[in-house]
Amino acid sequence: MRLWYNVPVERKEKEYAEGSAWYAQRERGAGRLRMAFMWWVYALFGKTALKIAIVPVAVCIYAFAAPVRRNLRAFYAVIGQRGRIFRHVLDFAWSLADKVDACTRKKSLPQLTVRDDVGGRAFRELVASGKGAFLISTHLGTVEVLPALAKGGGRVPHVHAFQQMGHDAAFTRQFASHLDTSGLTLHAVEEIGVETAVEMQAAIGRGDLVLMAGDRVSAGSRAVLRHNFLGHDCAWPKGVFVFARLMESPVFFVTCVRKGWNAYEAHFEQAEGDVFDAYVRFLERETRARPDQWHHFHDFFSHA
Repeated sequence: MRLWYNVPVERKEKEYAEGSAWYAQRERGAGRLRMAFMWWVYALFGKTALKIAIVPVAVCIYAFAAPVRRNLRAFYAVIGQRGRIFRHVLDFAWSLADKVDACTRKKSLPQLTVRDDVGGRAFRELVASGKGAFLISTHLGTVEVLPALAKGGGRVPHVHAFQQMGHDAAFTRQFASHLDTSGLTLHAVEEIGVETAVEMQAAIGRGDLVLMAGDRVSAGSRAVLRHNFLGHDCAWPKGVFVFARLMESPVFFVTCVRKGWNAYEAHFEQAEGDVFDAYVRFLERETRARPDQWHHFHDFFSHA
């Protein structure tokens, strides 16, 4: 696998300037010292104080991240709506606070409900039975708040989540350093190998959940699939859907969308037939329903 941090500097700088790929965008407002300060605010004063402290950071992001504004406007043009760009950025920043809280000290876990439909019932029954599954998540909403399901009681399976770790990511490093590993194991996408599939099969066999995002191509990867999405030919990570086939287990698509200040709703849909096609259609429906929680800030519709 050709990793992003091995890509020539000239190409990095070009894509940083264009904002054409997610891994080509510099983190705004996420320097090491800023992240340490934000953690200190959260650790001492809680999540509400953190969200207040985040507001000026969101203002700076909005003011100085022209590619982000441009790409969000392009997204809303595809959806056919006029989005509130600053509010979109601020809501994303607040979702990061919810993510940190749910996966670290759990000072103020959100109220998380599961949509009561066929997929939600099927997922609850599977978890209650002690079985594992392969979950394909999205960057619509904030899937990292899933640990809040523990508030409802019952069996809470261990989750194996995969995260890109090798690009410029001060937030990711700070987040990982405080991760509560009692119910979550974070794996680096860059370290996936043949043995990873065997390990994840064994984890599912023990009743664990394996989680991968299906809507973001890994940095430097050439293994992509193409599929029409919202009227545009888009690139998708081939490896995720190969993994789904190799696991030989139930496959669920999942989103967690914000419903209030500290409330989320999880939506599960069990995959049937062509998993790749079903996933793209699932994401289309969910995106049209909650475009304000689209957390892709690169040019999703033109980058190959």
